[in-house]
Amino acid sequence: MATLSKGTLFNPEIVSEIINGVKGKSSLAALAAQTPIPFNGLKEFVFTMDSEVNIVAENAAKSHGGITLTPKTIVPLKIEYGSRVSDEFMYAAEEEQIKILKPFIEGFARKAAKGLDLMALHGVNPRTMTASTVIGNKHFDAEVMQLISYDSTNPDANIEAAVQLVDGSEGDVTGAIFSKIFSAALADYKVNNVKQFPELAWGANPKSVNGLRVEINKTVSDAGSDRAIVGDFENAFRWGYAKEIPMEIIPYGDPDNSGEDLKGHGQVYLRAELYLGWGILNPASFARVVVPTSISVSSATADGTSSTTTSTKITITLSSDVVGLKAEHFTLEDGTGKAAPGALTGSGKNYVLALDSVTTQGNVTMKIADIGGFDFPTTGTSVTVHKAT
Repeated sequence: MATLSKGTLFNPEIVSEIINGVKGKSSLAALAAQTPIPFNGLKEFVFTMDSEVNIVAENAAKSHGGITLTPKTIVPLKIEYGSRVSDEFMYAAEEEQIKILKPFIEGFARKAAKGLDLMALHGVNPRTMTASTVIGNKHFDAEVMQLISYDSTNPDANIEAAVQLVDGSEGDVTGAIFSKIFSAALADYKVNNVKQFPELAWGANPKSVNGLRVEINKTVSDAGSDRAIVGDFENAFRWGYAKEIPMEIIPYGDPDNSGEDLKGHGQVYLRAELYLGWGILNPASFARVVVPTSISVSSATADGTSSTTTSTKITITLSSDVVGLKAEHFTLEDGTGKAAPGALTGSGKNYVLALDSVTTQGNVTMKIADIGGFDFPTTGTSVTVHKAT
């Protein structure tokens, strides 16, 4: 049986079976377009038309519309899965070998499907569930920075807000991936004591909610704070595989580094490999519903000196990186001092809030409003501002 010989490729029928299994178990593969990917990668070009179409009168000059061309490279990563089986596999009839191989193929497809979601959504190595340096920041958690804070009491509003973010970025919403946590919250959501989404009761996966294509999968929340992801999966995300899927039967040694010799334990090792790749073509076409991160203000200090030099800015250090912070989220409440906030610069943990004016020297209370994905202290931070006399 050629397929079962050492170091050969799965035949096309088995490759099709594996990939169909991936499509059936991976939420991303179910919602997104599939693109064949060569071993050396694939470059996708994202075209953005900068203007609208133009009416041209007879004999009139035509104007430049403009186009932005952004390349996105999809590089396949190799994933592998192996398992020890009794060496009776080597001596069994072909029919018996197939009986053993079939559940291995089905299991490999399920693991590859789950792996695709975990890698592309969170950037982790599925086996260790730790961040993968091979993936880097090429995943949803790193690239999609349109965030909505999860509210278990009103998940319907979360989805509405996420859709508005995508619409505001001129994207289309073609689907959503719900974690089981989010789906359960929607199933329990009531208005006037009437459940609004009964089709989600008892852990059901109806594939469509309010006319929107939906996949429910615990991979969304398995490795991070995500509870749901909404966006244009059909056009703004691509995934694919290299059709050559090798399988190897290893009769000797310790290929899984378990410390047990195969021959000494009457075993052989089945190993399959798959090259998978993906790319987020336009991160602005997606929004994530996340459990908000609690942020504290590590320090906030105004420049200037008492009665000598008027403060012009407040230098702020936060406890964790924040995205989406704007000047409009800051207020300065009067205390013994009085100041007006201005423009905000900075990113991550470090920001500078300009002061438009300081009318009274003394302490002011700086407050930061909660934003999507981040919660700030409600008590505010005392800052001493200075004014020259």
